[in-house]
Amino acid sequence: MNTLAKISLSALFTLFLTACEQPNSTKTQSLAESPVQVKEDPKEEVKPADTGAQDYKMLREWQDTQEKALNDAIQAATDNLTDKQKADSALMQETVNNALLAQIDHIKVSAETLNIQNNEVRALKDKTLEVLTLGAQMIVEGAKMEKNPTPEAHKAFGELQTKLNQLAEEGQQLENILRAKYDPAPAPAPAPAPAPAPAPAPAPAPQQ
Repeated sequence: MNTLAKISLSALFTLFLTACEQPNSTKTQSLAESPVQVKEDPKEEVKPADTGAQDYKMLREWQDTQEKALNDAIQAATDNLTDKQKADSALMQETVNNALLAQIDHIKVSAETLNIQNNEVRALKDKTLEVLTLGAQMIVEGAKMEKNPTPEAHKAFGELQTKLNQLAEEGQQLENILRAKYDPAPAPAPAPAPAPAPAPAPAPAPQQ
């Protein structure tokens, strides 16, 4: 169960590419209004603002929300079981699997509401959804393998696991880059300055 939770936790999310709608500047001028065509100086292309920090914060908050929803869904599903049912490991696993699969579907729908413009942050979201999609596949294939543990089933599951590990590693690399860029660790506090040496005592006054 912990492994399955980590699959979706370490996840990074796919789908959805929101095109920035930029206003079309259409200049319609009739010859009657402007008989003389004046050549305009070319204007500098306006670069879109960098929304990376804002988008990364949005994605992190969204991931935290999905993580909590995922854990709550698993908890609610298992709480509905009687003590006798909880003692049945196969039933417990099936209950957790079903809760995970249902919640992954909700996560994918929720991901479509994220309006992320920054390409790097969007890549992280896409990678997350790839991991989740593959994780859902593994849940299904794992359940099949439990019921029919053939060499072919083990091989298929192993291939999925290898691919999932690769995707998770790629996602972690993206995460590290974005964290360093937009959420760096605070710099260590400077060491306190040494205390100044005490002033020398004044020399005694000469005796008369």
